[in-house]
Amino acid sequence: MKRNLWKILATLVVLSTLIAGCATATPETIKEVVTQVVEVEKEVTRIVAGTPVFEKVVETKIVEKEVVVEKEKVVTATPETKAKMTDLGTPRNDTLVVQTFDTKSPRPDLHNPLMDYDLWRGFRELAWGYLWEIDTGTGERYPEVAAEMPEPLNDEYTKFRITLKEGIYWSDGVEFTADDVIYTLDTIFRYRDKLTNFGVPAITSYVKEGGWKKIGDYTLEVETVNPAYDFAARLGVSNWGSWFKIVPKHVFEQQEDVSTFRNTHPVTLGPYTVKEFDPSGFWILWERREDWKRSAWGWMDKDGYIPQYILYKYMGPEETRTMAFVLNEYDVDTFMSPESIKACQSRNEYITTFSGELPYHNMDDAAEYGLLMNLQKPPFDKLEVRWGLALSLDLKSVAINALSGEVKVTPLAMTDTPILRPVYFEPLLPWLREFELPDGYKPFDENFVPDLVARLKEEVGVSESELPQGEEALSEAFGFGWWKYDPEEAEKLFNSVGITKNADGNYVLPDGTLWEPELVTPGEWNKVMQRLSFSIADSWRESGIQAKVRQVDNAEWGVVYTTNAQREMIISYSNANFSTNYLRDWRNLRVKYVQPADATEPNSGNVFQWENETVDALVEQATHLPQASEEFYEIGRSILKEFVKDMAYLAIMDIPTTIPTNEYYWTNFPKADNYYAVPYTWWSEFRETVVNVKPTGRQ
Repeated sequence: MKRNLWKILATLVVLSTLIAGCATATPETIKEVVTQVVEVEKEVTRIVAGTPVFEKVVETKIVEKEVVVEKEKVVTATPETKAKMTDLGTPRNDTLVVQTFDTKSPRPDLHNPLMDYDLWRGFRELAWGYLWEIDTGTGERYPEVAAEMPEPLNDEYTKFRITLKEGIYWSDGVEFTADDVIYTLDTIFRYRDKLTNFGVPAITSYVKEGGWKKIGDYTLEVETVNPAYDFAARLGVSNWGSWFKIVPKHVFEQQEDVSTFRNTHPVTLGPYTVKEFDPSGFWILWERREDWKRSAWGWMDKDGYIPQYILYKYMGPEETRTMAFVLNEYDVDTFMSPESIKACQSRNEYITTFSGELPYHNMDDAAEYGLLMNLQKPPFDKLEVRWGLALSLDLKSVAINALSGEVKVTPLAMTDTPILRPVYFEPLLPWLREFELPDGYKPFDENFVPDLVARLKEEVGVSESELPQGEEALSEAFGFGWWKYDPEEAEKLFNSVGITKNADGNYVLPDGTLWEPELVTPGEWNKVMQRLSFSIADSWRESGIQAKVRQVDNAEWGVVYTTNAQREMIISYSNANFSTNYLRDWRNLRVKYVQPADATEPNSGNVFQWENETVDALVEQATHLPQASEEFYEIGRSILKEFVKDMAYLAIMDIPTTIPTNEYYWTNFPKADNYYAVPYTWWSEFRETVVNVKPTGRQ
């Protein structure tokens, strides 16, 4: 890790020196006294034929004279006073530039939100408008294009009235009304078998078919299949986006087949429109609408200003984009490795992290990092194997080697956040302490964090001033425990199902073949997950598990994640429950969605492919309960226990959202001491950042 840091620093120093050395020579204007031969014009009188004649003649003479001269002197180029431009011709100081979540879009011209469209390029953040949004600073929902929260019309919570704000307009000047919402519902149901967006089945299984009607231009009523205590989350934003994307009726109704409509130049409801995009899929430039204040969330602005342009752009592999970050070429990064962040900070005083204390980064993402296994495929179909993998993982070393210890671990299939900890984590701590495997072994390690902190001080050189102070603060920062690192217990578990070690100390399967499980990971598009995967594999290899890591791009990662036949194990971000309503991600933990181990069709539900009848019944029970009730919470805790018992998902840590910001051109980003929103540029709630950032005035 230290070797990598010095390598990055050296690269930055060399590149900075080259840039300075190649600076344009600046002419220096000075006054000085010089001796010059000059031509002087003068009048003379000559006598020609007795007559005086006046003539002008030119003479040369040597004179000393003070003159203004320019002499070239090689100096470092001085900053220009005029505004710098981006490579797309927009003023840099009025263009907010963010690193994309992925690298290259596989479908850069597909902007139809009812299809599997260009997801990571700012559409949900800047273009669409939702009925209800979520304040990610507080966890509370609020009306966006709706005028108020949904009104239940019966005691069963199966019928609701939606009232819309008046005076909201699409980017082409057509007013947004209930007709757009009605049309979108009609279209989703009519074309459900042809539409590919992930939100379509979520809506068609939730809303009662034909169960909607227009009451007025700004009012409609909607019925649901089952009691819908989470109506605002299901038809609005739940965490990072919405299943229900409203489309402009006047545009889509003109299409012969909406499933083939690419919507390349979309009419938007948000305050930005697509100005230009890269046909190769590496960037997209958004431009502020002239009438942005009457857009879906223009009303959120308080000072009359939002950036004129927002550029989502892949800035290149981390090894090269660090220099662009140092040179103020973009403002927000996504998942930069900790040592690269430190290297950038050493070269640019404007680069900051979310917090000044370890673990430095925001840990409140709805999802968590963990290992998704093919539970239908041998040997991962055996409980002993899954638990053996967990106990063979030295997560403290992984955390230090991959992320400089900047982590918050979680043993549960849920993120450990200020919203979720008091409801789910704290009540389950006594149970975790006493939990036993079938052989009586207690795997929970409550001393994980104190031991990690001790190693950070000893091995990494972390000072006391960098650490949160006090046991409670350390727990809130790093988590309250994980599983023991115990290769001996793991070996007992493996041996019990016929997996033994050969003469070389490596595990072999019951048929005698070397066990080489494959772990799929993102490549350059997510450096954090990439580093974690290689470090996890290294840890397993030390225990005798000869794991192999396969790197894939974003598109292939999605295929492996959802297709049994493609997967043994994959590092994933799963269990995306930002609020206490766990049904957002667990509603489909049903046995009916489980497919065979070699199924080639994408899974339509139950991403874990977990066949647990107890959980199936608990989910069914939860769907009929108010989601702020203790009974609902207790069911959630019971589901978490089942996850642990089965090791159905090897939860590892809250996502360490390593998102440094460069405040040369923009300031007032979300930070730990200014926590008005999560700092994620790929969540719909990035709009709150957009309306809060301030230009610094630098050119």
